Amino acid sequence: MFSDYDEVYQLVKTSFATTLDDDGTTQDYLNELRKKDAFIPGLSLVAEGKGGALVGQIALYKTIINTPHGKLTELLLSPICVHPNHFRRGIARVMIEEALRIAREMGYKAVFLCGNPQIYSKMGFVPTHFHNIFHEEDKAAEWSMVREIYEGALDGITGTINTI
Repeated sequence: MFSDYDEVYQLVKTSFATTLDDDGTTQDYLNELRKKDAFIPGLSLVAEGKGGALVGQIALYKTIINTPHGKLTELLLSPICVHPNHFRRGIARVMIEEALRIAREMGYKAVFLCGNPQIYSKMGFVPTHFHNIFHEEDKAAEWSMVREIYEGALDGITGTINTI
């Protein structure tokens, strides 16, 4: 697990260097996340290419939905990346599906993220406000997205989330 942290750091740095809206600190964000109680090692996954080189990584960690009935712990996806030499091969989709499968086994209901709706809607994510869960800074944020791990998982749940 810890043995690949340096390689994951470089992968994240390289992958996000191609993103216009990244400030160059995503790899450091992931390292800091690993130190927090919200981090779930079993939901920090990598994808390997030929020869065992890392070509992708995904991390899901705990986040809180503030509901009228108290706090509900679910998951936040951040970050996910694929090495630029391996774009458009379905690697991100496979990593998301595997992470969701594991999360379901762990008893979670939903995965939230901040992201481009044009990209993540293709993977089943919808704006959180479709489920009456609102981002606390922008109630109609299209970029604040969620995917239920199973159909109806968020039925009857309302509240706010800060996915930043």
